[in-house]
Amino acid sequence: MTDDLSWLATAARGTEPVLARELEGLGATDVRPGAGGVTFRGSAALARRANLWLRSANHVLLRLAGFPVGCADELYAAAYDVRWEDLLTLRTTFAVTAGGRAPGLHHSGFAALRVKDAVADRMRDRCGARPDVDPRDPDVRIVLQLGAGRGTLFLDSSGRSLHLRGWRRRATEAPLRETLAAAIVLWSGWDRRRPLCDPLCGSGTLAVEAALWAADRAPGRRRPFGFERWPSFGEAEARSWRALLEEADARAAEAAARRERPSIRASDRDPEAATAAELHAAAAGVGGLVRVETADARRFAPPEPSGMVLCNPPYGERLAPGRATLDALYHALAHALRPAGWVAIVLSGNPGLARAFPTRPAARLALRNGALRCELLRWDARHG
Repeated sequence: MTDDLSWLATAARGTEPVLARELEGLGATDVRPGAGGVTFRGSAALARRANLWLRSANHVLLRLAGFPVGCADELYAAAYDVRWEDLLTLRTTFAVTAGGRAPGLHHSGFAALRVKDAVADRMRDRCGARPDVDPRDPDVRIVLQLGAGRGTLFLDSSGRSLHLRGWRRRATEAPLRETLAAAIVLWSGWDRRRPLCDPLCGSGTLAVEAALWAADRAPGRRRPFGFERWPSFGEAEARSWRALLEEADARAAEAAARRERPSIRASDRDPEAATAAELHAAAAGVGGLVRVETADARRFAPPEPSGMVLCNPPYGERLAPGRATLDALYHALAHALRPAGWVAIVLSGNPGLARAFPTRPAARLALRNGALRCELLRWDARHG
C-alpha cells in the first residue's frame, strides 16, 4: 500500500467536526467532514493509529473505488474491476455489507450479494478458486455505500464497531454508545482538570469515556481490529503495530504517574445502574479516577465551588404516567443541574428539557443518538 491512501472515518451524525479535529491531531491530511463521517488521506500506519486512538469514530474505512451505478449489472461490473487478488488470498474469508440505495438496488442485501458475486468471480478468474464467505467473523469486511446514483467500495480496517471498547460488562436500558459519549466529552470544552460530574450516569458511559481521555488511555487498547487479519498485515506491519501499542502503554503510565488528577463523579438513583457504572470504570482501568454513588440528580449537591455537569437525562419514552411527570422532572433537573460556578452540558432528546431551563443555552449542537434526533446543550457557569 502507498503512503497516500483515501479513508473514511464514520461517526454519529452531528459529531463530524469533533472527529475531524481528532484526525487533524493525529496527522491526517485533506480532512473533510461530511454527513455521517470524515474523509481524510494518510498511510496505512496512520489508519492503524486512528483505530487505536480515535474516540468519536465508529469505523475507519479504506476507500477502494467509486463509480456511477445505474443498475445491478453496473454494480457487479464495477466491483469486478477492483483488483481483489491484491487484497485477498484464497485462504482469506470475506463478507460484504451494503447501505443506501441506487437505481435498481433498493435492498441492501441484494446489493451486497452482487458485490460478493463479483469478488468471488474475480478471484476465481484470477486465482483459480473462490475464497470462502464468512458473514459472522470474516478476515476482511467489504463495505458498499450507495447514494445519488453512485457506489463506493471500502475495506473496513476496524472490524467490529469502534464503540466496542471491550470494557462494557453489564447491559443496561438504552446505554449511550461509547463513541457518542466520547464525542460529547470532547465537544464539551472540559479541560481534563476541573471537576466533572454525571448525576444521571446510567451505566457510566460518559464518566468512563471522560476518565479514559483524562488518563490518556487509548480507547482501542483492549480490543482487536480488522486490519490485523488483512493479508497485507505482514511482519513489518506487526512490528509497527506493537510499537504503537507500547507507545500507548507508555502514555498511560506517564499520565498515571502525575500527581494531579481530575475529580470525576458519577451517580444514579438506581442502585443497579450505579453498580454497573462502578464495574465499567474498573473494567476500563479507570476505577481510581471515577467515584460512583447512588443519588438522586434532583438533589444534586456540587462537590466543589466550580466544575462541569455532563449528563444524558431521560427522553420520556419510557417514563410513566406521562407529560406532567416528565415536565416536573425536567424542571427539577433544570434547577438542580445549574449550581453557581458550574457549566452544564446536557444531551437532550426532548425539546421540553431546554424549555424547562430559565435561560437559553449558550451553545447547542444537533446530533443523532442512534435513530433519535437530539441536541447537545451548553449552559455556561452562572454566578451567585
